[in-house]
Amino acid sequence: MRVMSFNLRSDFILDFKNRWDKRKHIVYEVIDKYDCDIIGVQEVTNKMFDDIIDNFKSYTIVGSARSKKYFSERNNLFVKNKNKIIKHNTFWLSKSPDKVGSQLWYSLYPRICTTAVVELENGDKVRVYNTHLDCFLPQARDFGLKKLSQFIDKNRKEEKLPVIVMGDFNATPDSKIIKKFAAGEYNTDRFVAVQEVKRELYKKSTMSKFKGKENGLHIDYIFVSEDLEIVDVDIVKYNDNGSYPSDHYPLIADIKIKK
Repeated sequence: MRVMSFNLRSDFILDFKNRWDKRKHIVYEVIDKYDCDIIGVQEVTNKMFDDIIDNFKSYTIVGSARSKKYFSERNNLFVKNKNKIIKHNTFWLSKSPDKVGSQLWYSLYPRICTTAVVELENGDKVRVYNTHLDCFLPQARDFGLKKLSQFIDKNRKEEKLPVIVMGDFNATPDSKIIKKFAAGEYNTDRFVAVQEVKRELYKKSTMSKFKGKENGLHIDYIFVSEDLEIVDVDIVKYNDNGSYPSDHYPLIADIKIKK
């Protein structure tokens, strides 16, 4: 299966020539070109969500907004229609994970995770988590990943499925939370970043800054449980004559279930 994590960049007024309406066609081109089975997107406003729904009939798209405010963002999951969503849910990375809009007192925004059990075309099932961790405070990222990990452990006890965790972690490869998550310190299971099969990618930015930069922060990840095999991975630098779809590059991976 092919999976992608893609921070679409919220529609900010001060982005001027890089506002959503001026680049959404490039986002559509990327998604069409790479034809993924599962895509996790971040920073999707209601307006962006409406546009996406209108343009992608070949995907089932799930995920709730992080609050009831109009400009509130989503972390949606796209699942190709040839596959089947068995169940899905959005929870909050807070002390009240079922409460819409709940957040840590020291976090500027509510943070969420969208999860789904997906039955692939061949009948195999995986559970996917798509998140966007706090962009300001390490302690908020740590709490968020702990809360997400609690859900992973709970779900694995209910049904032991292969797990994919993706998103914008706002943390570099040498940060404590990335090392702890990979080592299994948050979970009963260890997780492997898909970048591990092509470690030179860690030296490259996952942020284009709308300029096609090579150097910069590497903060986007796809992690897989040890019952999944990583076949290939890449940072997608697709652009339209120098115009980029987002300030982040999509991260894409081909993976398969170990038999």
